[in-house]
Amino acid sequence: MKRWSIIFAVVFVLSGAVWAADKTFQEIDKNKDGKLNMEEFDQEALRVFNENDKNHDGALNKSEFSQVKGAQSKFEDLDANKDGKVDMNELRDAAIKKFNQLDQKRNNYLADDDLKCSPRYKPEASPLYGIYF
Repeated sequence: MKRWSIIFAVVFVLSGAVWAADKTFQEIDKNKDGKLNMEEFDQEALRVFNENDKNHDGALNKSEFSQVKGAQSKFEDLDANKDGKVDMNELRDAAIKKFNQLDQKRNNYLADDDLKCSPRYKPEASPLYGIYF
């Protein structure tokens, strides 16, 4: 029995490592200035969006959205026009609001300390999920 507990614990830790292996702050920071602006977030969000748009219709339905690992938003909150899908414009509009709430200094970027102030901050997750998903 103890052996199974150890195996379960190892699998649990490794699955968390895979989930956390999504793009880190440094990987999203394309210009390597130690800050993330909306363009950098948007590039990464578009990649995640396209990966999860399995039927390639330019929108995420509820099933596709549920497959976004690390998503912290509710599908219903992002579906602004209530058509049962979230397109990139709806996602971007919600992200701009979250970004602006965190950009207290109004300098058009978020540094690591800005992100740590977010109630959605999870050190093990990509900062993308606190803003976009």
